[in-house]
Amino acid sequence: MAVKKYIVLGLMSLVCLTMHAKDKLTIDRVLEWPVIGMVYPGYAPETDWQFGLGLESNFRIKDEQTPSVLLVLGAYTLRHQWYLHSSGTLYMPGATPWMLKYSVHYRDYPDVYYGRGNTVQDSRKYDSKRLTVNLQPMVRLARNWSVGPTMDLLWEKHNLVSKDPTYMGPDQTMMWGVGLVAQHDTRNHTQFPTKGLFFKWNSIYYEPKLGADCRLVKLDADFRHYVTLWKPQGEMTEFKRIQRSLVFAYQVRAMAALSDGNSAAIPFQMLPTLGGDDLVRGLRTNMFRDNVLWAVQGELRFPIFSLLRGVVFAGVGDVYNTDHWNWSTPKVGYGLGLRLAISKTHVNVRFDVARNNIDKSWSDRSSYSFYFTATEAF
Repeated sequence: MAVKKYIVLGLMSLVCLTMHAKDKLTIDRVLEWPVIGMVYPGYAPETDWQFGLGLESNFRIKDEQTPSVLLVLGAYTLRHQWYLHSSGTLYMPGATPWMLKYSVHYRDYPDVYYGRGNTVQDSRKYDSKRLTVNLQPMVRLARNWSVGPTMDLLWEKHNLVSKDPTYMGPDQTMMWGVGLVAQHDTRNHTQFPTKGLFFKWNSIYYEPKLGADCRLVKLDADFRHYVTLWKPQGEMTEFKRIQRSLVFAYQVRAMAALSDGNSAAIPFQMLPTLGGDDLVRGLRTNMFRDNVLWAVQGELRFPIFSLLRGVVFAGVGDVYNTDHWNWSTPKVGYGLGLRLAISKTHVNVRFDVARNNIDKSWSDRSSYSFYFTATEAF
């Protein structure tokens, strides 16, 4: 599941106030701060405006060249949702270097259920409390490969009740699984890459004997490619060269949730889903979900002025059911966006405006989706 990464543009207001207070403080010095703390707003169609506190730290452990990243934040939204989140990637040096990716997320959410499948359905609101934990310790091997175990936990209690054949599972769900993750990464930067490849394969097995509600295998393949189409020449820092480069990036994603019986027995929280601020922007989060998913999306990232950059993006994808295959027109999202750099580790504040190809007569659809968050979609 995708994890939200909301951080604030309000940070820049704080920076401006600080600069007036201290004449010797410059933008370059601010961008080099290893820890960014902020009070921030954020926006997404699923949450409306949200307000919270965040802390992000970029640092190197001993002689390690790749910077580690830690993020802690909490927020409350105008739809009476709140969440606490912590995630990060730690790069450990040594004779056998290794890395740890982790994510811990708790939310108390009034949410919306759109059903299963690749067609537009009536939505239903429900309340839920959800905890997710994911750990991925990986040994770093030669040729930019990393492999290791993965551990995944999902617990949710909700009041969504079904009066139709669509299976929703019990009002409390517990899924605990273990698996294997392999990753190949040649990107020049993890936050805002301008060249290189990224590939990750993640497979997790959920077993009732281990405490899961049902037997399930989840597969996730993620391929990304970043190409610098043009970069400036002459004397300048690497940060400025990246900020002024023209970059094309694309991602191919495939996911599946496979059970040993009827796919309708899979808890709906475990199904792959399109939409949100990361995968095919312009679609509401969880609007389309089923046990198989594919998606392709691309972005053209171009400089505008100094720390400000622009993007043009588009994505296409769909979901299917392996038991009852139903073809539909693939879902398309497209739009424009702005990026504002707030750190020399290439952390960007992101504002996107997106649309899609779904029938606009659907009463739960607005013409545009707005996203105000941080870091890149991919």
